[in-house]
Amino acid sequence: MESRYGRTRPKHYTMGPSFLNQPNPEFPGAANALYKYGPRGPANKGRRRPLSGEPMSIEHHIDDCLARVKGLSPGQKSALKAEMGRMLRDLSFLRQLTEAARASGPWSQAAVDHSEGTLPPFAG
Repeated sequence: MESRYGRTRPKHYTMGPSFLNQPNPEFPGAANALYKYGPRGPANKGRRRPLSGEPMSIEHHIDDCLARVKGLSPGQKSALKAEMGRMLRDLSFLRQLTEAARASGPWSQAAVDHSEGTLPPFAG
């Protein structure tokens, strides 16, 4: 076909596959536009899992204690953790705790008193 400019311009369907009119996946919305499966971060965010190792603080001891109790809801665990932490910060409770340990432990008066001339067995 001839026009006044020479040959006619071929249509887009005659020039091979067209990248126009391709089916697009459905847009999932603005919240999911940045990530296909949600934001990615490190799997371990620096938290210690209960019963995973040796406890290093009072909070770790409380977490390990609550992990051993079965059947507590997350709200109950949170309330118990808060109450145990409050109790352990109370000085009168700590005094009672040290007095009880001193009365029956290896540092008790009975263990330290060697007035009869006998020494406890050497543990070394």
